[in-house]
Amino acid sequence: MTAQENRNLIGVLLFMLVWAFLGSGCSKERPAQQSSSTDLQQTQAHAHSNNDETCFICDPSKRESGRLWCGEHARYEDRCWICQPQLEEEGRLYCVEHSLYEDECHLCHPEVKNKDTGSIQPSETNKPTSLFCNEHQVPERECGICQPQMTAELEPGEELKVRFESKDSSSKAGLQMGVPEYSESVSSVKAVCEVQYDGNAHGKITPFAPGIVRTVLADVGKYVRAGDALVELHSSEIAEAKAAFSSAVVDAELKRIQYEREKSLADRGVTSEQELELVAAEKRTATLTLERNRQRLSNYGLTNEEIDSIEESDNGSASLFIRAPFDGTLIERNAVIGESVKPGDALFTLVDMSSMWLDLSIPEDSATPLQEGLDVEALFSGHVNSGLIGELTWISSSIDPRSRMVRARAIVPNKDKQLRKGMFGEALIHLKKSSPVISVPTAAVQEFENQPYVFVQHEEDLFGLRRVAVGRAIGGYRPIKAGLNPGEPVVVVGAFTAMSEFLKSRLGAGCVDD
Repeated sequence: MTAQENRNLIGVLLFMLVWAFLGSGCSKERPAQQSSSTDLQQTQAHAHSNNDETCFICDPSKRESGRLWCGEHARYEDRCWICQPQLEEEGRLYCVEHSLYEDECHLCHPEVKNKDTGSIQPSETNKPTSLFCNEHQVPERECGICQPQMTAELEPGEELKVRFESKDSSSKAGLQMGVPEYSESVSSVKAVCEVQYDGNAHGKITPFAPGIVRTVLADVGKYVRAGDALVELHSSEIAEAKAAFSSAVVDAELKRIQYEREKSLADRGVTSEQELELVAAEKRTATLTLERNRQRLSNYGLTNEEIDSIEESDNGSASLFIRAPFDGTLIERNAVIGESVKPGDALFTLVDMSSMWLDLSIPEDSATPLQEGLDVEALFSGHVNSGLIGELTWISSSIDPRSRMVRARAIVPNKDKQLRKGMFGEALIHLKKSSPVISVPTAAVQEFENQPYVFVQHEEDLFGLRRVAVGRAIGGYRPIKAGLNPGEPVVVVGAFTAMSEFLKSRLGAGCVDD
């Protein structure tokens, strides 16, 4: 044999030795009771000779449905002797590489694979009810620390157990319990209210023509009726308008007489049809001019009676009376005799106080169920009209950036005139009645993977992460539609801390070696 052949043979032998050392098959069979922490290291070093190949250890989709998985030690829970030493069978050969008994390891022995379903044939000892979490002293299927993925299977009323590190951990963490009871749904929403004038019955009294105040006919605090004169102005513009109207009256009457005469002549055949049409057009023009001047006086605020009086008497005075547009109380006066005023200058402020507005400030979490038309009860400390019932008329579509409150408005009657602008009080917005439900503080409900949960205490250090069905939060409380019974102690303060204890499992703080 040549030197080159010797070198090739040595290379082949070395390759075979390395391949045997790194072999992709199962390790030697040995009794199951010999498993130790070394097994975990070998399992964690698990690999395939083919990079595209996967198995139930590295591919969760290939694991048996419903069979618990020990994420801490990367094997089925009922084959994890670190967590479940009571299930280990002495003398039964164990495949360390795949953490299964040899007689069920379908990766090493394809002949044991179920030809119909393609799943492993579990042994008689694979009983989920026998699995027990020694670390947290609860059944393995209920252990929220070791099996957090089980939350996805929970229905309202079902729970996983979360055990704290010690019996005094919950008290040190500041957890406080509350006992929910059946009661009527929150029937009203509380809000802070401030009384304001009714904006639809609140107006500034201003002239529609320039002039000088000649007489002030009313004062602050006086109740006036619609049409009552409040101020008399001297206005040259009004005098010109009245003169133009009187002239238009005369001209219209003249054109009417001419038309009547011309029509009579046309009927006897004395005048032509063309002359009659010309006179008719002049009469129509005069009538339109008259109506335009009448409307001009009406726009200045003159009543029909005043305009008729001008038409009858040729009254061309410069007087213009400013009148109240609706019934109400004068709450502000700016009119001064001798003062020159123009359109837009507020002479009086008039308010109808038979109804008032309530400006409401509603907590953000209480505004969701509100809608226009609900009854609003206004409460004022020591006020005789406390308990007035009004109607919710407006709800803002935005939240005040400073107060984080939702603004709304209600209108309430004020027949006794005892509500005053600027009064502060409390308002109750009454909701529609519903069937009795359990309610817990909003902070007691925690969200996990977009599902609501509460923590129910079973022992000093043991809590149930209970899936519940909830309604909309109202007034700081969350109605529980399903999953919780009256009398069960629920974490109402510190629920976030309890959820943090559960979430430790998501960071790898599951079972540990004893």
